[in-house]
Amino acid sequence: MTQKIVYIVLFVMLMPFNGNSQQVSFGLQGGIGTFPMKGLKRINETVVSGLSFDSKIVSDFPPFFYYRPAFKVKINDLTLGLVYTFQSTGSRVSAKDYSAEYRYDMIIRSNSPGIYGDILLIPDNKVRAGLYSVFGCLFTGLKMNEYFILLESKLIDDAYRFKSFNFFIESGFNLNYPVKYLCFGLNGGYLLQFGSGSFHLAGNKYAKLINQETGEPVKPGWNGFRAGLSVSYTFHKNLNK
Repeated sequence: MTQKIVYIVLFVMLMPFNGNSQQVSFGLQGGIGTFPMKGLKRINETVVSGLSFDSKIVSDFPPFFYYRPAFKVKINDLTLGLVYTFQSTGSRVSAKDYSAEYRYDMIIRSNSPGIYGDILLIPDNKVRAGLYSVFGCLFTGLKMNEYFILLESKLIDDAYRFKSFNFFIESGFNLNYPVKYLCFGLNGGYLLQFGSGSFHLAGNKYAKLINQETGEPVKPGWNGFRAGLSVSYTFHKNLNK
C-alpha cells in the first residue's frame, strides 16, 4: 500500500502541468522531538522496583534530535515530496558504589521514509507561511543491555535487539524565507503514531517484548511535538521550455 502511494506521488510530481512552473529542491531539516515511550518507561519502573538494591532512573527517554533530508517539488502554492526521518532517544537505570555497578540501558531509533505535502497560506509575503503534513512508516529498532559487576566479577552482560513496524502522520505549521536559490525554514508540528506493531526479537517475530506486570506487548511511543530548522537548495524548472 505504501509503495503504491509513493508511485502515485512521483507520478503527480513529474506529470506535465502545462503553463505552470516547478521548483525542485533538496534540503535537510533538523530539530527536537518529544517521545513519551510509555510502555518502555513502565519497564524501567518494573526494573527499579524488582532490584534488591537501591537504583534510580537517570535518563528516561528525554527529548532528542531528529534529522530529515528531503526532495520536494513546488507547483504554484502546493509542494509535494519524499522525506526520510531519523530519530532516537534512550534511557538508563543505574546503581553504583565502591564494590558493584549495575546498568540497564535502552536505546531506541527509528528510520522513517515518508510522503510530504504542504500548501502556502500566505504566498506573497517575503516570509511564507504554510501548513504541512508527512505520512510514512516507522521502522523502529530497540537495543536493551543489562550489565552487573560485583567485586570485579561480571555477573550479567546481556544484550537484546528488538524491532517493530508502525505508521505515522505528522502535521503542523512552517515558515520559509527564500534567499535566491536557498530557502531557510522553521517548522512546528505534532507526530501521531498508529498501527499495532509491538516489539519482537530481531529475527523472531513471535518472541514479543512483554510487560511483566501487565502481560501486554510493548510498543514504541514516538508520539510527540516536533520543532525544527531547515535549509534547502532550489532548482527552478519551467515546463514550457
